[in-house]
Amino acid sequence: TTLLKKITSSTLKNKSLKGTKKWISKLILKSIFCFIIMSYQLIISHNFTNIPTETFNFQRYFFNEIKHLQHQKEENDCYTFYWKNIDKQTIDARFSIIIQDKIGYSPLKATFGGIEFWEGIPAKYLFDFLNNIIKFLPSLSVKSLVIKFYPEGYLSEYQHTMLQNCLSKLHFQVKFTDQNYEIPLTNKSFYETVVGATARQLLRTHTNKGYVFNQEINPNIAVVHAFIARSRERKNRPMTMNCLQLTDHFKKFPKNFQLFSVTHSNIMVAVGVTIKINDDIIYTSYLADDENHLKNSPTTCLLSGIYEFSKLEKFKILDLGIATEKGVVNEGLARFKQHLGAKISGKKTYFLVL
Repeated sequence: TTLLKKITSSTLKNKSLKGTKKWISKLILKSIFCFIIMSYQLIISHNFTNIPTETFNFQRYFFNEIKHLQHQKEENDCYTFYWKNIDKQTIDARFSIIIQDKIGYSPLKATFGGIEFWEGIPAKYLFDFLNNIIKFLPSLSVKSLVIKFYPEGYLSEYQHTMLQNCLSKLHFQVKFTDQNYEIPLTNKSFYETVVGATARQLLRTHTNKGYVFNQEINPNIAVVHAFIARSRERKNRPMTMNCLQLTDHFKKFPKNFQLFSVTHSNIMVAVGVTIKINDDIIYTSYLADDENHLKNSPTTCLLSGIYEFSKLEKFKILDLGIATEKGVVNEGLARFKQHLGAKISGKKTYFLVL
C-alpha cells in the first residue's frame, strides 16, 4: 500500500499521466499475487475411482465430465488428474486422458477435451500441475499425448495466454489449428447480430414463405439420422455417429442433447442437434438441410430459432463449431458463419512426445 501511494503520488503530479493510478494498482496487485504461496496436492483417479469431493473452482465442460468419459473410454483406461488447493479445499484444475495404444488422448471420442483450470491460479501452479502429470505418465507406459482443446473463445485473454505459455514451456507442439465460430448471446435479436445482407433478407421472408422453427420433444432419431446422413453425403462430409450411437447419446444425456428442426408444409427441411456444454455455453452439431430448399437457407431460420432459445435459457455463448478440417478451411462454411455474426477463435490440437 505504501509503495502504491508513493508511486501514484509522484506520477499523478504530471497531468499527462492522469489515469495511471488504476493501471499501477492492477500491476502491483498482480505482482503481489504472483508471490502468494499455495499448497497443492495431485489427486489421480483411475477409471473413476478416488474422485475428490471438494468444490470445483473452474468452468467445467460436458465432454470432460465423468458421465461422458465413461461413454468414451470403452475398454481403455481413463485417468483423471485433479489439482487440489489444500489451503482453500477446492479443486483448481482437472485433466483427463484415455489411453489407447500407449497414447494418451484428450478426448478419445468427443468434440474436445483439454485442461480445465481456475482463472485465478498463478501460472507457476498451473505449470506444476501439468509438469507433475507429464512426469507420472511414463509409469503408465504412455509414449505421447494428443490434446484437442476447446475453442480459445471459451477462455479469458489472461487464461488463454497463461495456458499457451505453460504448454510452450513443457514443449507441446501444435498439430493443427481449426477455426471455431461463436456468437456471443446479448440483448440483440438474431437479426441484429447477423451482418450478411443476404442472410438478413432471408430472415425477413422465412415466416411469409411458411418456414416454421420447432423444438423436437420426442424426435424419431432414425428419421433424423437418415436426414442428416443425406445432407452430409451431399457435402462430402462423413457421419461421425451411426444411428444407434446418436440414439444412445440422446438416451444417456437427455439434459445435454436436444434437437431442433425447421419444417415447411409439415415436412422437415432443416435439423440441428445442440449440446449443452455447461450453463454458459451451448454447441450446435449436425446441422443439415434439404437440397430442394437451399435457395431459402432453412439453416439460417434454424439458427435464428436456436439463438433465441439459447437467450431464453440464459446461455452466454452459442458455439457454431468449426469451419475447418484439421486446419484446412471450408471457405463457404466459414463465410456463412461469419455472415451470421459469429466471431472466430482458434481451436488447437497439441501433441507431446514423452
